[in-house]
Amino acid sequence: MRIGNMNRRLVILRRVETGTDTLNAPVFEWQTLRTIWAEKINKKESEQFAPDLHQRYAVRLVIFRTRYFADISEVDRLECEGVTYDIKGLRELGFREGTEITAESQS
Repeated sequence: MRIGNMNRRLVILRRVETGTDTLNAPVFEWQTLRTIWAEKINKKESEQFAPDLHQRYAVRLVIFRTRYFADISEVDRLECEGVTYDIKGLRELGFREGTEITAESQS
């Protein structure tokens, strides 16, 4: 992994239970797990139609490459340059040399 290509700040967010509401249902919030440097590769951009909302929305597929982290999972989220991404897949690069994160944003 070339450290010079990692020029984006990436915030890893994890959904954490923070308490309960008045009906004793759990309340969740997205909290920062860690902030890391990553390489961003734009993979695909497309447009989709939401029939229930009668509108189109943009879908952006991005790959982030970073150092290896064992505690990131597909249920976490990412924030990069003001855009929130859902993690769609994780792949180990080499033998724990790095992590490739496939993520998708919808706006």
